[in-house]
Amino acid sequence: MRVLICDGLRQQGVKIFQKVKNLEVEVREKIEPEELLDVIPGCDGVVIRSRTKIGREVLERASRLRVIGRAGIGVDNIDIEAATQRGVLVMNTPGANAVAAAEHAMALMLALARHIPRADESVRAGKWEKKKFVGTELYNQTLGIIGLGRIGSIVANRALGMRMRVLVFDPYVSEDVAAKLGVELVSPRKLFRESQFITIHTPFTKETEGLLDEAAFKMMKRGVRIINCARGGIIDESALYEAIKKKKVAGAALDVFSQEPPVNNPLLDLPQVIATPHLGASSEQAQKNVAVAIAEQMLDYLQNGLIRNAVNMPSMSRKMIEQIQPYMRLAERLGRFLSMYFQGNVRHLKISYGGDLRELELAPVTNAAQKGFLERALADEVNLVNAPVIMRNRGIQVEVATTSEARGYAGLVTLAVVTDKGQSQVAGTVFPTPECRIVGIDDYRVEASLEGRMLLISNYDRPGVIGFIGTTLGDHQVNIADMHLSRIRSKGTAICLVTIDHPVTSAALQALKEYQDIIGVTEIEV
Repeated sequence: MRVLICDGLRQQGVKIFQKVKNLEVEVREKIEPEELLDVIPGCDGVVIRSRTKIGREVLERASRLRVIGRAGIGVDNIDIEAATQRGVLVMNTPGANAVAAAEHAMALMLALARHIPRADESVRAGKWEKKKFVGTELYNQTLGIIGLGRIGSIVANRALGMRMRVLVFDPYVSEDVAAKLGVELVSPRKLFRESQFITIHTPFTKETEGLLDEAAFKMMKRGVRIINCARGGIIDESALYEAIKKKKVAGAALDVFSQEPPVNNPLLDLPQVIATPHLGASSEQAQKNVAVAIAEQMLDYLQNGLIRNAVNMPSMSRKMIEQIQPYMRLAERLGRFLSMYFQGNVRHLKISYGGDLRELELAPVTNAAQKGFLERALADEVNLVNAPVIMRNRGIQVEVATTSEARGYAGLVTLAVVTDKGQSQVAGTVFPTPECRIVGIDDYRVEASLEGRMLLISNYDRPGVIGFIGTTLGDHQVNIADMHLSRIRSKGTAICLVTIDHPVTSAALQALKEYQDIIGVTEIEV
């Protein structure tokens, strides 16, 4: 067997590979795309970090490749779909650098509170400006944490140890889990209004893009301090700049930026801003942990067939894969759809299988449903293997049931989420092609392809609504690929599921939402 190691890996990980008999190890610190195309055909495994990209072209040449190991969390530099189609397992190392990232956030918070970088610079310039750098204590202050995943939980624990009050916004965490940790689960508005410090630990998604914008800053306390060690783009940097200039925000500590490196970024001209070059995971221990973890995981798979931290496949036989893979794809898309549709804080997720599905091994399908449901909140951190663990850790109960009822379909998958605001439900099936179809949304019956971008519009069942939707989208240059309608006469309400070719503008969404007979508009992407 042969393993190629790209982008640099700590020696602790390299040595684990080198100790294996009959395993050839090649280390390329920097490998160009053309070189990778030349060497990949002879590799059984490849280890990468963030620099090397494994796209479809590379995978098409990788005739022997069995596993790609990402030494880190993010897998956006790997074509997961192409890897899955080629039968290549993709694995990462979630959690190996969580402590490093959390501690960096705490370090930035302390540096921000006590003006450490500016004070250091002043002393080195021969000055002694004690009165200029009067700071603030963390003791008895309120810290707002956006995202209570691995890193956010560690930050919360450290902050509580410093006797801070901790508020958390995370719709994927139950009140019981928050209470056990000793934090308060709150709305974004309450977090913004009451926090003296706000730290971000959520993935960059369509929903979190620009989460801290002009409107959010207006809600915040005067003198708030912002820390971001998560992802660039979650903060609207121009809005942050204005908030600092107006003294609404006392300071910001940023490890990530929308563009990296942040060339000509006006935030770097402000003395109230501390900047570091994406150092969250850059500790000796984290780099060692990542290297050892990926080496051990890959060898477990190559030598024993054991799968850990797989991004694209649970542990199962090839025959089983052929039977259930279409339903895994369906369940994941239904979970993703539901995650963009529900409102409130999650308490339960109910999964029901009907018809012929009762005869299959459904655990991987259940995992796929949970993965799809969690992806929007956790992005790269969740996969088919760890999704059930994450659900349990977050206090979200998962109920699985089977029934003979399938509404005339061969197999039916139904997902329902129970929150503090009620229940939302979606149902789907697989057509022989195979094609994933959504066939139910709450009490409405629909039948539409479960793919791509969609708008889910709820409205009062009155004349003119459908015409208005079509005209409005057309006026905003939004092409309608497909449209499905359903109504409940007794309620006098209806829904319209519109498949579109491109994302809609904020102006188009606003125009739809302002129409008197439209109840709500939800953007869906599966």
